Amino acid sequence: MKLHTPSHPVRRGSALIAALTTIMVVSILAGIVTSVSTNTARIADRSQELAVLKAAADGAVEHAYAIWRVRLAQQNRAITTAEATASITPPSFTGLSYNSALAITATDPYGTPGATATSTMISVPGYPGWRGRSFKYMVTARLASAGVVGSPVEYGVKRFFTYTEVPLFQSMFYFEHDLEMYRPATMIVGGLVHTNRWGFVSNDVKNANYPLTFTGNVSHVLGWTNTTLPYQAGTWGGYRGNSNQLPTFPNGYSTQVTQVSRLEPLGQDPAGVLDTPPAGPLAPALDAIDVSGLPILGADGLAIKIKGQLIGPDGNSDSNQDNDSMHELIEPPVNNATDPPEIAKRRLYNKAGIIVTVNGTTKSVATQNGTSLTPAQITAIQSATTSTTIYDQREQTTVRVSSVDVGAIRPSLNAATGFNGVLFVRDTTATTTAIPKNAVRLVNGGMLPDAGLTVASSNGVYIQGDYNSGATSAANAATVPSNNGGNPTNTDAPTMTGYTRKPSAVIGDAIMLLSNAWSDANSSLPLTNRVASNTTVNTAMLAGFMPSGYTPASGSQYGYSGGANNYPRFLENWNGKYHTYFGSMVELFSSTSFTGKWDTGSIYSPPNRCWNYDTNFDNASPPGSIDAVAMSRGTWARY
Repeated sequence: MKLHTPSHPVRRGSALIAALTTIMVVSILAGIVTSVSTNTARIADRSQELAVLKAAADGAVEHAYAIWRVRLAQQNRAITTAEATASITPPSFTGLSYNSALAITATDPYGTPGATATSTMISVPGYPGWRGRSFKYMVTARLASAGVVGSPVEYGVKRFFTYTEVPLFQSMFYFEHDLEMYRPATMIVGGLVHTNRWGFVSNDVKNANYPLTFTGNVSHVLGWTNTTLPYQAGTWGGYRGNSNQLPTFPNGYSTQVTQVSRLEPLGQDPAGVLDTPPAGPLAPALDAIDVSGLPILGADGLAIKIKGQLIGPDGNSDSNQDNDSMHELIEPPVNNATDPPEIAKRRLYNKAGIIVTVNGTTKSVATQNGTSLTPAQITAIQSATTSTTIYDQREQTTVRVSSVDVGAIRPSLNAATGFNGVLFVRDTTATTTAIPKNAVRLVNGGMLPDAGLTVASSNGVYIQGDYNSGATSAANAATVPSNNGGNPTNTDAPTMTGYTRKPSAVIGDAIMLLSNAWSDANSSLPLTNRVASNTTVNTAMLAGFMPSGYTPASGSQYGYSGGANNYPRFLENWNGKYHTYFGSMVELFSSTSFTGKWDTGSIYSPPNRCWNYDTNFDNASPPGSIDAVAMSRGTWARY
């Protein structure tokens, strides 16, 4: 008999095992999914936490950048680590704390921290040809959170800031306002050229004898044109129709001419430093402004024309008399006014080591900034300062002139203890209807103090005869090579053998150049009696300028300004004579005292200009020179 074994229990057992296996697999998968989800959530939370920390660290760094900028402006120089970091209150963030204090540290050019920043000369990014003294700083911020899913989370940010001082006296021409050169006589302009506004510069297609050539880099902010005339150029007596051509650029216009951002003489935000435009009752007149005639729309404040008169910050639209325009740089501060640090640190009056004040027959000498003078040295400076009057044909008036014999005071300046090379001279004598203007004159300036000299004044300044050429008098000026042959090829030496020209600047409301043949007695006589002789001047200049279309308080509107080639003013018949110049010309403001209208006629006839940028300024600026400032953020990194 064959036995039969049932199969159903076996099948049921297999199904049970399969079900249990499935349940186990599902449970394991569920556990894995839960674990992955939890880890993913943790990663997401950690990432979000890191993002919050990164944003907070970046915010702290930006906070430090703002503090750093303010402290640089207050000191008007590179600051130390102690000055940068002192009493910084870092921004607070809910739920976050600083693992290390927010810090600003001075470094060397390679980023190594130190007590002070070590400068290095660099090419200024975005400004072809310009160089500056660069100082590097490192900002660090490291924050932590409590950690949402475990251990605390930290995030640190490190970023470098750069402060660069850009000497303005490294250009042949630096103009805060429009740079105008309308068909000048033959000129080869070497060195850098920059305008913070427009360049209206043209050659004369009708006259091949008037070539204008730029050999260096040229930069502008708003535009550069030879087809648009400078304002009011068409009213000039020498206007010959609209037949302009582009000046010569040996390396090509596109290579040499660049549009750039402003170079700021007062730091990064001059609009926040200088006076505000007039408001109140003047505001309705703004709708009627003829802006085409306004030469001043720059950083020294908005100028507007109301009833034919230019009105600007000098109209005192606020009660502060120390922030009206960049003209403040050559003025003493007003007592009891709030002098913004950006201006106060740049005032030549504040920078000076010696201040000479003339008031009538009284001549006082004061010292500051570590300078000391002996009684004999003070007496020598007083004795070398004399006053007289001359007639200025451009101003059409008699001018009181306080003359400083530079050669006579040179020994005292060389021997003065702690003298920084900046001499401020001003004549505060009360003016009259007959003598409405005061000025300073530099005579016998052929040899300057050994360390160089900057003479600044709130008055207009005349430079009479050779300056910084080695000539000790007008009598031996002819022995200076550039004077001897007239320098027709502009290759003759501008100094006597054995004399090295010194770092030098002359700064004032306006600068007038008088030749070696100048005679006070002939100043009021016709041009035929005022015949110049070959003269050499080696100095940087910073002064005011009268813009095209200026309208005086009483009188008709001016025409063309005469252009940058007439930035220094002439008062003699220079026909056939040569004026050799090595230096740098900087215009930051309109003149406020010497406001006479430019023209030729009975005022002057132009010299043959042999003008050169002084390449010595590439390495040594004159004492007390004004620097533009560039500040930038470098790359940041996590640490």
